[in-house]
Amino acid sequence: MPVEDSQTTAADMVRRARAVTASDAWDLDRRFPVVMDRADGASVWDVAGDRYVDFTSCSGAAPLGVGFAPVRDRIVAELQRSGGILPGPLSALRVAVAERLKAIFPQMERFLFFRTGSCATTAATRIARVHTGARTVLTSGYHGWHDWQLQYRPHLALPDRDPETEDFGYDLDRLLQIAQRHNGVAAVIVTPEVNFFPQDYVLELEALVRKLGALLILDEVMTGFRYASGGYHTAAGVRPDLIALSKGLANGVALSAVGGREDIMRAAERTYLGNTYQREVTPFAAALATMDAWAQTAALARIAAVGMRLMGGLNTVFAEAGVEAWALAWPTMFDVVFADARIGHLFCQEMWRRRFLMQYGGRFMPSAATDDRDVDGALDTSVHALRTALIRSAETNGDGFGPAAARFAADHFGATAQTVNRWCRLHLGAAGSGSPAPETC
Repeated sequence: MPVEDSQTTAADMVRRARAVTASDAWDLDRRFPVVMDRADGASVWDVAGDRYVDFTSCSGAAPLGVGFAPVRDRIVAELQRSGGILPGPLSALRVAVAERLKAIFPQMERFLFFRTGSCATTAATRIARVHTGARTVLTSGYHGWHDWQLQYRPHLALPDRDPETEDFGYDLDRLLQIAQRHNGVAAVIVTPEVNFFPQDYVLELEALVRKLGALLILDEVMTGFRYASGGYHTAAGVRPDLIALSKGLANGVALSAVGGREDIMRAAERTYLGNTYQREVTPFAAALATMDAWAQTAALARIAAVGMRLMGGLNTVFAEAGVEAWALAWPTMFDVVFADARIGHLFCQEMWRRRFLMQYGGRFMPSAATDDRDVDGALDTSVHALRTALIRSAETNGDGFGPAAARFAADHFGATAQTVNRWCRLHLGAAGSGSPAPETC
């Protein structure tokens, strides 16, 4: 592609995308208004040939880095060996992946496989309803795009959304109040918000769920491989009945799983959870290679080290500029909270304009392939990006961490202010991860 034509070509490609497929709301305004061409590790190039550094791991899908050689080579070899897909849903690779998952997540006794995290969380709630005979599902956090789970963002839900699913905003008092209005609860499903709530939160949640006689489902699509070996539930000492897994399972290849206790998972035989692409074997090959990498390399430690450097560096930049903003708290999957969200959005826009991909309200999830020079470059660039964002914003309405955290939590995962005020101060005061420890939330 001629260099002199690159900018015109890039702009023309965005125009073409907008004409036939791109959404201004979801693809361009809320993501990165760039038409991308290829990636390698933590690097990505757009159609004009410009290189960017990705601090999202492709929205968490590729924590080892895009094109991680052992995974890529295993996929190619399996495609050549087997053709990639088989007539029946059972394959030796599917069995092998289930056995490996059982070893990694020993509380889970059986596994079923799907394509996306949304499919896995939806299947988990179906299994819970069939097993218990109850219909009501209480939920908090993001679990995908399907109708049943959009309760925490009513403006996005359909008018006829699932009336037997209700969001409780991570608020344990509200959880009990809602449960009392229903004749039985099938399950409570939550996504662990590790940057705001301590592990004690989910232990208290578990105790309440047991009193209700409901099943506890943990949405570990994001935390299953990125938080700690064995997932968030193992680290927290909680015993969920079902878990959903996806990101980090097959390093960018579409594969998800539901794991659970034997007796609960047998409920799947009394409903239908089949899918054509369960027959595809290349995702299972990718999963085996990915799990090998988690076990045999220091990938998770590398991700944590990169996250620590980014959090510490950003907090220094914010402090030196006198801006109320905080990078917190779990280094492998941290958040950045601005007291004035407008500045946060502008800051991230200025960073991607300068070829560093980060999104305000989107989790910062560096990959193990991130180069130290790119971290240094991002921190150097953040000084200029923040200065430009402050100029563009003209004014700031900072009012401290507590109100900012409450707004951020409400906007991005639907938590109530009461919940943030109760749990956040305790969590950050004890985090010890390079995050700030404000006296109050």
